[in-house]
Order: sequence, then structure tokens, then C-alpha cells
Amino acid sequence: MILHAPSILLPKDNWEKWAVIACDQHTQDMEYWKRVEEFIGNTPSTFNLIYPEIYLPLDEQRVNKIHKAISNYKKILVDYGPCFILVKRSVEGKERTGFVAAIDLEKYEFNGSDSFIKPTEGTIKERLPARVRIRENAELELSHILVLYDDPDFSVLPRIMDDPVYQGNKVYDFDLMEKGGHITGYKISDEKTIKEISEKILSLGTLLVGDGNHSLATAKSFWEKIKETLPDNHPARYAMVELVNIHDPGLSFEPIHRVVSGVEPEELLKRFNARIEEVPTFHLTADLSAKGHSIGFITKDRCGVLVFDNPAHDLEVEILDEIIDDYSVEYEHDPEIVEKLGKKQGNTGFFLPSLKKSEFFSLIKKKGILPRKSFSLGKENEKRYYIEVRKIIP
Repeated sequence: MILHAPSILLPKDNWEKWAVIACDQHTQDMEYWKRVEEFIGNTPSTFNLIYPEIYLPLDEQRVNKIHKAISNYKKILVDYGPCFILVKRSVEGKERTGFVAAIDLEKYEFNGSDSFIKPTEGTIKERLPARVRIRENAELELSHILVLYDDPDFSVLPRIMDDPVYQGNKVYDFDLMEKGGHITGYKISDEKTIKEISEKILSLGTLLVGDGNHSLATAKSFWEKIKETLPDNHPARYAMVELVNIHDPGLSFEPIHRVVSGVEPEELLKRFNARIEEVPTFHLTADLSAKGHSIGFITKDRCGVLVFDNPAHDLEVEILDEIIDDYSVEYEHDPEIVEKLGKKQGNTGFFLPSLKKSEFFSLIKKKGILPRKSFSLGKENEKRYYIEVRKIIP
């Protein structure tokens, strides 16, 4: 079976300080992580169990603190037994529904082969050793991975909100820190329901990794490293994820923009075989979808749109990355930050359009793995927060 019901561990209280956003967010914003640390204080928190990427390269002392915190936290977590957790997350008026389960790593390959669970973007293998170093001595697993399934009829999940049985199984209900919205979780432990959900997921076909490609690749690498000495049903064979229907109205696809440094902006712009249309700054992102293949840009002296009448690639991100990959690149979600950084002397900010989520599964089927940072599931404050925990060492 593709899905596995893990034994979920959760804290007793202090939920708002417990839940922290994915470690690969706010990688250019140290003030964000300082606020998080100050807000948490000495209260148990997932912040002490993860390695925010802003603190890379890897510090062994910090890794040791993570492993020590994991050992201490085992005593304060409540075991809810084998279950799925249905999750309802609302941010800025949008609500999305997903469920936390474990997926079989034997059904996943991060090299883009024809596996049931597929990556959606290229894996940077240099980023894996640091993550494996943290996982290899960790007794507990947390997850910010989002996996997408294609269910236009919304047939997978039971109508939880209308069923008093599940209302009685609410396990958390709280506001997330740093404008992360509100989240509610319901335990699904009924074996019949778990089996029905699992069989429906299997019948829908391919699953796509939407967020957390490198974290899932880390789990796979670790399992391949140790599996010859372990039984087939060892907990490390599985990885905990949240599965979300790509048709969920609360799930949005956002672009990830680029800021390039180390090359003169005018020299860089000449490298694109494109027409340039000068536009006011506030029209940069709004105009992109109406111009066919186009990429917005901003420099200290000008802003406009690169329009490609005869594009060499299907996607704007492919066109852009082919030109800029030899330079220093920062990846940004917020257009205002791109504008601010792009106006600095010697920088060029680039604005990309969003991928169409209605065409995403067919796009991956056609193209396979996309360039890294091709899209984002929601804005930064909509990213998954660490809440659920499970043991990966019995």
C-alpha cells in the first residue's frame, strides 16, 4: 500500500509556540527567525527540532542540540496511535484541506524515474548530506512536505466537518505564529476509513511532490543507506507528509522570482532574445499573463517586460534559468522584495508568471522534472508548519 498510518505524537499544550514554519522559508530574513526564537523562549517547540536553512552551512553543535532536544521531547509528547490527521488550514480568507499520512519510500524516486510518487523539480544533491546528517541520528521525524493528488471529484476525504464522529476527534485547533493563519486537526483512526482513503489514493494514480522535494529525497537517501540491515516494515521506510488535492480551492500556485547579481544589468538583458517593453513598476506582474511568454525585470535605471515571440522553451522559468544559472541568484517569493533588491546597483530583479495548477499534472507528465524553484504552493506564510511528530527509530 502506498499510504501508511503512522503513530502520531503531539504536544499537550502551547500549540502556537510549538508549530514553526518550514525550515526552507525566510532564508534571507534573519529578523523573522530571531522573532520566532524570542517568541518561543524556553517553551518546547519544533524550532528546537529543525535546522532552519538560514543557519547553513551545517554547524555540528547545532545538530547536537537538535538531537538532544529530540531525546528530551519524547517525554512530553502524547501518542495518538496509528492514524491520519485531517488538516484544515485557513490563511487570509482561503481554506485548504489535506491529511497527514506516511508514504512508502519504496514507491518514490528522486531521480525522476517512472515511480508512483514523483518529484516535480530537480534535486540538488549537494543539499542532501547536511539533511541526512540531521536525520541519521534523529529518533523523531517532523515534516513540511506537501504531496499532491489529482481528485477533481473530491472523492478521497470523508465529509469530516458534517460528521459528529470526527468532530469529537479534534486534536488541535489554534492560530499559527507570524501571520500563518488558523489550523485545525482531526484524528482519523478508524481502520475502515483509513483503508478507503488509501485505496482511493492508489486508484487515482501518480502522486506529485509539491513542497519539500529535498526533504523527501533526504528520507529516501537515508532509507537506501540503512535498509539492508533492517526489516521491511521499519518506520524509516516511510516518510510523513501532508497530502492535498490539487483541485482544492484553497491551494494556490505562486511564482518564485529571481534577483541576479555579479553582472551588469544591461549586459544581462542583451543575452535574452526578446523584445523589451518598458512598463511602470506596478504593472510588472499584472501584465505578464496577458503578453504570452514574458518575464518582468527591474534594475536601478529601468523596468519592463521581456517578451518572447519565438520562445525556445515551454516555460518562462526555463528560458530565464538557462541565461542566469551562471551568476549569483537569490530566489524570492515577495515581488516587493524583488523590486527593492532589483533596484540596487549592479542587480537585476526578474518576475515570473504563475504555473497553471489545472495543467500541472499534465505538465509533469510531459516534461518530467522542472527546474528548481519553478513554483511555490502558496505564499511564504501559507507554507506548512511543523506540528505532527512520529518515531523513525522504534
